[in-house]
Amino acid sequence: MYMAARDENRAKEVIERLDEEGRAPGLWKVIWHDLDLNDPRSARESAEHFISRERKLDILVNNPALIPAIGNVQVLNADDIEKSMAINYLGPYIFTKTILLLLESTASFDGADVRIINVGSDGYRYAKYLEYGSKETWNHLFKWYLLPSLQHYVYSKLALHLWTNHLGRRLSERRSNALVIITQPGIILSDGAIRPLYSLTYPSFWIGLVGLVMHPQTTGACTSVFTACAPRDDPEIFQGAYTYPTNIAVPRVPIALAKDRQGKLMEFTEEFLQSIGV
Repeated sequence: MYMAARDENRAKEVIERLDEEGRAPGLWKVIWHDLDLNDPRSARESAEHFISRERKLDILVNNPALIPAIGNVQVLNADDIEKSMAINYLGPYIFTKTILLLLESTASFDGADVRIINVGSDGYRYAKYLEYGSKETWNHLFKWYLLPSLQHYVYSKLALHLWTNHLGRRLSERRSNALVIITQPGIILSDGAIRPLYSLTYPSFWIGLVGLVMHPQTTGACTSVFTACAPRDDPEIFQGAYTYPTNIAVPRVPIALAKDRQGKLMEFTEEFLQSIGV
């Protein structure tokens, strides 16, 4: 089992915690795999490095979840892409695209059960109605919103939903045995959710307040684990499903199912990647 992360030290701290708390019987050693989702070149190289060291991959869980710091300052990556779009959508897109041949090769083995799990957010339904066909829309400022950083987050998560639905349709069309499913983990009081609150006055107050309506971190992986491990004959597990606490498949709102919007997102994504040589 691999844990992909940009920061080796932080990844190893988490792995040590897993070892200390005890892993379930039969769970293999957890190995750090270098992955920087903020840089699409690095994300592609990371996938290529994985392919060079492994001959199969059964389960890929993409769990990008950057919420930018609260405020009106926009943070761009080295390619001038808003950072939450780069990490929450573009990085997972190019990593998965690069490693997809390995996933589909694994799916051709007898008894294989290959799944791509994209961890989304139900906040996607509240994303401002914007197209995805240009860098200008990807970098929209949302300056008239009370929490622009939250709008950046839900906009990037809608992109993840759109891509997941597009990929699911492509896999179905070519009768691939690999499944792609998107999940909603619930509103989790994660480290990433807490970190922006430290930029506010009296952060302990805000952390305590949001803790009243958010779930603890211990429940954050439940939906992802179910989606990755439930048997194929479970009625909640199917191509393009959107799994939701408590482990049920729910319908998506039309904004995520629009093929024209999916097409514009895919077209500009490929155009942009080609422009930077990826």
